[in-house]
Amino acid sequence: MDLKNDNKKITFNRDILSSTHINFLFGAGVNGNLFPQLNKFKRTEAVIKELGGNTEFGIESGIDDIDGESNRCKIKSVFIAEFKEFYKEASSKFENLSNLSLKNLMFLLKETYRLVHEAQNRNSSMKQINIYTLNYDDIVEQVLDRLGYFYNSISASNTTTKAALMNVIGYDYNMKKYIPSFMVNKLHGDIGKPIIPGREKYREMLHEEYFEIAFHMKEQLCRQNSILIVIGYSGNDKHINKILQDCLNTGLTMYWYKYSEDENLPSNLKNFNLEEQIIVVEQDDYNHPQDSTKVCYKDMMAAWEKKLDK
Repeated sequence: MDLKNDNKKITFNRDILSSTHINFLFGAGVNGNLFPQLNKFKRTEAVIKELGGNTEFGIESGIDDIDGESNRCKIKSVFIAEFKEFYKEASSKFENLSNLSLKNLMFLLKETYRLVHEAQNRNSSMKQINIYTLNYDDIVEQVLDRLGYFYNSISASNTTTKAALMNVIGYDYNMKKYIPSFMVNKLHGDIGKPIIPGREKYREMLHEEYFEIAFHMKEQLCRQNSILIVIGYSGNDKHINKILQDCLNTGLTMYWYKYSEDENLPSNLKNFNLEEQIIVVEQDDYNHPQDSTKVCYKDMMAAWEKKLDK
């Protein structure tokens, strides 16, 4: 079973966008070519090989071959150093918005803000847009800063001080109304306290500072009238897939954006209705795929600007 829905182009329904809790799940692909995938971390890969790991099937698989906490700490140190170098390069592109993937992410967040701001039939809790990200970087936060939007961000580094802000929604006292507010939830931590790739991340997710964020994610996605828009996620994290499965069982509707034709749903999600509960958005042309972030904001624009069918 693959992710195809009879090649039917799926777009959002305006009624849904105007009366739901909007949530995003961002994987590495949401950054497009702004930030490299794990297969570009060559120094990290080299250290894994030195320690006896086989990286033929990727860095995560190689890390799983390594025993010993001291070896994992060595890999973690190299990984963080290499990550910071990539991040410095990516951050330099914020000055003139020279990267197309960065622009697409900015357009997506602007479009989301616009529809939440303009929708009349939303209660106060629907003014909060949850972003659950598996990425360590703060690219989303930098974009929100540049746009001037109200947001909070929580990760393992700050759960003790930021946990109380998880449900905070901005309020304009002059206009006497709630304003769109973003809540950025870093499921795998940040570069200050990351969960390193590999099977150990499932165990680390049980630590209080990570578990609290994952538990809140499940709580939010299980609310009535909730949708989750998945962009750039490979579907390979079992702990995330289990949360998604549980939330789908309570009525969550999911929009899964594909980038490549050979992507498949996680096995534990394949029994759900692919026409109603998991709506898969195909590329128009898999030989020339577009940034999934761009496809998403275009779909949102089209749905919001289209007159309601009589």
